[in-house]
Amino acid sequence: MNKNKYLIDLSESERTEFGRVNFPEQSEPQRVFSSIWELESHVNTGGFDSYFRYVEPASIAFAPTALRTIGAKACSEVVLQAASHVFGSQAPASQDEIEQQLDALSPDAQQQLYAFDQAFMDYPDNLTELLFAYVTSHSDVFGPIPNGIRNQ
Repeated sequence: MNKNKYLIDLSESERTEFGRVNFPEQSEPQRVFSSIWELESHVNTGGFDSYFRYVEPASIAFAPTALRTIGAKACSEVVLQAASHVFGSQAPASQDEIEQQLDALSPDAQQQLYAFDQAFMDYPDNLTELLFAYVTSHSDVFGPIPNGIRNQ
């Protein structure tokens, strides 16, 4: 088993609160995991447009902190820039506000948002390695890491 497969299995297990417990009610380590897992899966499949449209505002607001927590400073900066590009300095409070702001983007602004997608998907930080290390350091929350996990 490799680290990525382990993280996928973890995300689908009872050892995470991802998708099972409301984001604000999760513990700090669980919010770090959930926020990064949700960010990565949405941006990789539908870009920041999908991420902003379908992820709750509390998780979006926490994502840069979660990324910095695991040491992904460059990815954190990309997320901050993408959010600032769409929302300015004031994060929207509701999903409706987010959708309105996304729908109001000009074609040039949509193209810039796509550039942020590309910057994130270039993986300036190795999120698999960093998230795995974070989970490993919180075995009291996520459980022990099985022997035999190898690098990507």
